[in-house]
Amino acid sequence: MKRLYFLVLVVAVVAVGCSEAEKPVATNTANVNTNVAKPKATPAIPHPGAPRISLADAKADFDAGTAVFVDTHSPRSFENEHIAGAVNVPAEDYEAHLDKLPKGKKIIAYCS
Repeated sequence: MKRLYFLVLVVAVVAVGCSEAEKPVATNTANVNTNVAKPKATPAIPHPGAPRISLADAKADFDAGTAVFVDTHSPRSFENEHIAGAVNVPAEDYEAHLDKLPKGKKIIAYCS
């Protein structure tokens, strides 16, 4: 039961993080040459308190069979591109797809 609550929390965090639009970072434009191209602002990480995993650790867990990748994109986006072996659980309708997730494995959700 704790795993189900954790899974719901992870999927909800990913859903909210994926649905938030990029917010521009305010910059001081005084004494700036406007003819020079400005680098794109890096958006803030949504939900900085949510657990994160490095790519190397995620791959190691997946390769060992102890984790599953969950792609939270729409089915159409998932069809276009996804990590091989990932399960599609759309963020906007995650509750209807929870039965796709294997029991007893680490859930690694991603949206980009």
